[in-house]
Amino acid sequence: MSPSQHILLLAALTAVVCYNLLLQFSLDRLARGFRLLNFLQIILDLVLVSVLIHTSGGAASWFWPAYLFVTIEASFIIEERREVWLVGGLGGLLYGAVLVLEHLNIVPYVQMPFVGAELHHDHLYLFLSWLWVSLLNAAMAAIASYFMTVIRRETDAVREGEERLATFLDTANDLIHSVTPDGRLLYVNEAWQRTLGYTAEEVEAVSFFDMLHPDSREQCCAELQRVVSGDALSPMEAVFTAKDGRQVIVEGSLTCAHGGDAPSVIWSICRDITERKHAEEQLYRLAHHDTLTELPNRILFMDRLQQAKALANRYRHQVAILFLDLDRFKIINDTLGHPVGDRLLQQVAQRIVGCVREVDTVARIGGDEFTIILVNVDTVEDVKRMGQKILKALAAPFNIDTYELFVTASIGISLYPSDGDNLDQLVKKADIAMYCVKGEGRNNVQFYSPQMDANADKRLLLETSLRKALDNREFRVYYQPKVDIVSKRITAMEALIRWEHPILGLVSPGEFIPLAEETGLIIPIGEWVLRTACFQNREWARQGIPPMRVAVNLSGYQFQQKNLLETIRDILDETGLTADLLELEITESVIMQNPDFAVSVLNQLRDLGVHISIDDFGTGYSSLAHLKRFSVNTLKIDKSFVRDVEIDTADAAIATAIIAMGNSLNLKVIAEGVETEGQLTFLSDNKCDEVQGYLFSTPMPPDKVIEFMREHGRSAGGG
Repeated sequence: MSPSQHILLLAALTAVVCYNLLLQFSLDRLARGFRLLNFLQIILDLVLVSVLIHTSGGAASWFWPAYLFVTIEASFIIEERREVWLVGGLGGLLYGAVLVLEHLNIVPYVQMPFVGAELHHDHLYLFLSWLWVSLLNAAMAAIASYFMTVIRRETDAVREGEERLATFLDTANDLIHSVTPDGRLLYVNEAWQRTLGYTAEEVEAVSFFDMLHPDSREQCCAELQRVVSGDALSPMEAVFTAKDGRQVIVEGSLTCAHGGDAPSVIWSICRDITERKHAEEQLYRLAHHDTLTELPNRILFMDRLQQAKALANRYRHQVAILFLDLDRFKIINDTLGHPVGDRLLQQVAQRIVGCVREVDTVARIGGDEFTIILVNVDTVEDVKRMGQKILKALAAPFNIDTYELFVTASIGISLYPSDGDNLDQLVKKADIAMYCVKGEGRNNVQFYSPQMDANADKRLLLETSLRKALDNREFRVYYQPKVDIVSKRITAMEALIRWEHPILGLVSPGEFIPLAEETGLIIPIGEWVLRTACFQNREWARQGIPPMRVAVNLSGYQFQQKNLLETIRDILDETGLTADLLELEITESVIMQNPDFAVSVLNQLRDLGVHISIDDFGTGYSSLAHLKRFSVNTLKIDKSFVRDVEIDTADAAIATAIIAMGNSLNLKVIAEGVETEGQLTFLSDNKCDEVQGYLFSTPMPPDKVIEFMREHGRSAGGG
């Protein structure tokens, strides 16, 4: 080779290196500025191959297959098949150009060893060489472009499939991720990132096991090992801890992709069921708990009772069922409104729960009724003490908004197994015992006894008959005198209702008044008694009996009526009785249920001119401060304190204190239930103002009152 040919070959090789480096590092930038860059690269390659052929012997060179490689290269980087064919044809033309230029000595050929010079001038050889290279290059262009078209089509199809799969995975609502058995996350979709708060970059630095909640970690690790070993798994639940600390509950399945010698990859597809779980918990709570107090309802109560029964059988213990009903709760609910009543029930529930142990169950089964399960009971006395503890807890005032409320409760108790084995019957028996407490004065605890069943049947009969009793004129009003302890003068007649039942005969108020209050019939019955007593007092006056007051018991439901004043005023106008001849007796517990409300009503009654007496005084919760606010005229000592004043120092002290309190407040004090001379003497010595009881007279019908008054004048003697 001549020096110029050496320079040409060296320049060609340098050009190849330079422009390939240029394309390697600046392809993207250059491609944006020159769209035919790929085609230019191929042309340069063809030119440089031609230079290589020329410098390696021209027609005698064996480097002509390099044209085929450039054609194959063109099929890789040029997508248009016609352009690849053009490259194939161009390669043949350049080869022919080299042969012609060397043949004509325009460009001197390079003499190669073992090649005769005459070869460069053999027309047939040159033509056949050119034809052979051109045809092979054209064929290679056609074949390579075809195969590359097929490859590109398949590659595009694979890429599009992968893109569709990636799009599907990223747009799926389910959480999809892949993880190695050692906890390294390989892939997480967008839903996974969005739910747990981690980005794809952050995931690489966090272990999969660290994201699991401690309660789920052990189970998930075991499940991962099982799926790697080839076991089939059923859907499972797990709890993740999100980046912000939230707990995310998921449900899904695991599959393992085994890659031969490559490490196993575990794929998981799951869905976020946190809201569903919370909704299920909420539905369960709504189905098994009272929405107002959050206590168990009847369904959960019976389930807990079944469990308590099973434990009692195993450990040979007793179970106590307490049935608690608030006394006169309906009054508060009707007068102060349901919001106040609801808040009262919530506070009552809290106090009851505060009395029992954690193993016990307190439930609200409706209205103002609560049931309690006491487990591991050793003695009946323990149960009784618990009942008294609950009553004591409820005795303290309830402060709701601006109201100070007092409530009492009646509690009935049944025991397992002594009272039976049927759980529904045990609850019913506790209910029966509770109603016995109601009938005996409320605010107490009573155990079930078989004798109460007869009372329950009787109660059902009474409740059925009570609704017709007023229309059938079965009620009667009897009267019992109140006597001045000094002058023995009759100061008033107390109206006492009686029920002449067509089957049961004379029914005492203690049996049917609680029923009347529960059914709401106490309102019309109470109005009937008030009207009847006022008419009767007016009738006695027409018959020549000197004027005296008639006392009527006012139930708590009547006292809380909004139209009470209007009703009393209408009855007085209707009967023609003056207000000063009417005395209303209201129990202390009714007044103390809502002292602020009581003050307002009592002031209006006082302004009307009606005489007010607090009945059953000493059994409620009133204090001197409360009494000073009440517009009352008389305190009536409950007969439970009068009965044993001669022998019980505690009752004597209470009675004495009530009398002293009344005297200090300039109130009249009357004692009811006086049956013996000893009781009368005690009350007289302690300066009690008036007495009432069998010592002077039993309750009598109206016609007997006239005889009694005419026989005794306005005075009554003992005996």
